[in-house]
Amino acid sequence: MTERNKRPVILLKAPSSDNFYGPKMRSHNLDPIFITPSHFVFKNLKQLHSKLMEPHKYAGIIFPAPRCVQAVHEALNKAPLPSCWRPMHNYSLGKTTHSSVWFTFQNLATMGGHAVNANNLCDLIVETFGPKRDLPLLMPCGNGAGQTLRLRLVAQGFRVDACEVYETQSHPDFADRMRHALKFRRMETIVFFGPSSVRSSLEFFAKYDVSFKDRKLIAVGAGTRKAMEEAGMQVDAYSEASEVDKLIRSIKA
Repeated sequence: MTERNKRPVILLKAPSSDNFYGPKMRSHNLDPIFITPSHFVFKNLKQLHSKLMEPHKYAGIIFPAPRCVQAVHEALNKAPLPSCWRPMHNYSLGKTTHSSVWFTFQNLATMGGHAVNANNLCDLIVETFGPKRDLPLLMPCGNGAGQTLRLRLVAQGFRVDACEVYETQSHPDFADRMRHALKFRRMETIVFFGPSSVRSSLEFFAKYDVSFKDRKLIAVGAGTRKAMEEAGMQVDAYSEASEVDKLIRSIKA
């Protein structure tokens, strides 16, 4: 089947070299169109730098996401993390973040590489931290990112200095790419990846008075589904990020 005859589907995610959605979908007569919904903008890096220069005021540092690792690296102007942080209670959420910390900060060891979500990491911190909780944990985070972890830790008696160091904004090319896709191709299906894709789409559809009706809206990931439901959007199908075959069946159903 030629590309022209394949069924188009919008995937609201950034294309990447290791992306496995494209080849798999094309082999099932689908034409995936990747549209990047958002990008990250760093902020408050001077404030973060000041905090990083005062490790004696903290019990350790929490890295909730790879973007937080990058923010710390930028705040330090790519200089090494002060050595006083190394023996502290340092944590990272998930394998990717753990690896990013290790390679970015000269083999800085953190706990949490096997945690799959904020609740897992909170449980780990409670188990490994010990009873003395006088000093706060420094947690660079994004707008919305890290809130679940912070709230759970505070409920457990921890002090958390959450420093918002990046925010998610709609990608500058998002509206033009969406308008082009919807104008020249009949787009029956839109797949959402992450809450930021939901926010960007809501802004776009409201601004250009485009209806979600008569379109199949699919959520990938529990956070995406929750964001769609809270926004009052229909969720016609749901899959986890690793369930590509299930996603394809949902698109073609």
